[in-house]
Amino acid sequence: MIAMYAVSLIVIASAIACGADSSSGTTSIPRVVASDRIYTVEDLSSAGAKTVKSYDIDELPGAIAAWKTVFNKLDYEARFYPSHDDAVSQGTEYADSVTGDDAVVKGNEVLWEEGERDRRKCSRAAGTPHSSCSYSARYLEYVIRGNMILFCEGSESSEAFANCENLLSLTEPT
Repeated sequence: MIAMYAVSLIVIASAIACGADSSSGTTSIPRVVASDRIYTVEDLSSAGAKTVKSYDIDELPGAIAAWKTVFNKLDYEARFYPSHDDAVSQGTEYADSVTGDDAVVKGNEVLWEEGERDRRKCSRAAGTPHSSCSYSARYLEYVIRGNMILFCEGSESSEAFANCENLLSLTEPT
């Protein structure tokens, strides 16, 4: 009886630990979804996103295209790779470096300089002069779907994930 109780507690504790992300709150939106689907910027345009800028990808390993887009008055960045495996293996390090609270958004440690200014936002405390600016990441989160890494704006992690999902849901065939 005690052994069954102990096993039950371990199973419950494991389920709770695996189902929550303490660093960004609880979310049901997975960061990476493996798929053979090949996305293009046209998929985002067809979903209603406005393509604003095409980035030079010469210094972005493995990428075949990268775009800044706007959807519902929010900024997004989409990076495209030949395949899902390429997006994960060649894009994850670069994506991790420019998202979240510890994002590197300016200076010599930025891994890919193209579009650097687009990936940061200026935050000022009330009453501070215009020249006093603390830069933080514009994109708090990203998701990988098929061959695409999509960076999403939001005031907190869960909101950024939801914004990613809102745009991505419109790219799905009906």
